[in-house]
Amino acid sequence: MKNLIYQYWDGDYLQGCTAGQDNMRAYAERIGAEYLFEHNPRFVTRFGSRSHFYGTFKPVYDESFHKYDNVLYVDTDVFAVDGLNESIFDGFDSDIGICEEATQPELRLKTAGRITSAGDEKWAQLVDSKWGVKVPRTESGLVKVYNAGVVLFSNAGLLKAKEIFMPFDEYVDTIRASGLPPFYTDDQPYLHMMLDRMDWVEMDGGWNSFVHYAQNAGGPKFVNDTRTKDTKFVHVQLASADHNDAEWHHTIVNKPQDEWDI
Repeated sequence: MKNLIYQYWDGDYLQGCTAGQDNMRAYAERIGAEYLFEHNPRFVTRFGSRSHFYGTFKPVYDESFHKYDNVLYVDTDVFAVDGLNESIFDGFDSDIGICEEATQPELRLKTAGRITSAGDEKWAQLVDSKWGVKVPRTESGLVKVYNAGVVLFSNAGLLKAKEIFMPFDEYVDTIRASGLPPFYTDDQPYLHMMLDRMDWVEMDGGWNSFVHYAQNAGGPKFVNDTRTKDTKFVHVQLASADHNDAEWHHTIVNKPQDEWDI
């Protein structure tokens, strides 16, 4: 099997990018995958400050990626844990593999930020009424959240997506006109909706554990740390993390919180 791990960064290059790039390249080498990093590919430029998110889909539309059996797109702030030798490609047999952010629906019920459960519901109702897409929901009825920072495509999935994914502009223009916050124009909600057109699997959450700040309305900030003994990749989304070096990221990814410098 010919597998590729792809990362990119649009914008000024930061030391956190180097840390993520070096970590994921080393992981690729351990599992026998090829690795490609691009700085400023500028795959999409027409959506202003939100444009860079759509680089996630370069493997779909750039035929140079179509020679691979599988392509993993992964954000530069995602890190493999120490010594990880398990291949994310093993046993994959679908168009797309993606991980749920299992804690997000409940957090968004109480969040002090702009990405809320109410926003998710408005978005879900919009894509249902406009395009007939019913997005996945939790057992309690909340809109499920899937993260676009770790997305696994099979070759068949890339080719199928190229043929049937909605034009980006149609989606972005519709969301902008709805008055929803800019987040809902990005790659992640777009991909949520496109899953309805694909064969896809929910991968083990250990492939995209999260460390990020959260805040309930009226309360102090706290760290939402979803790492477990089964964690394989850690998505480090702490404020200003991109400005920190490899040693700092290594500690966040692999050590308990009482050893962190935050």
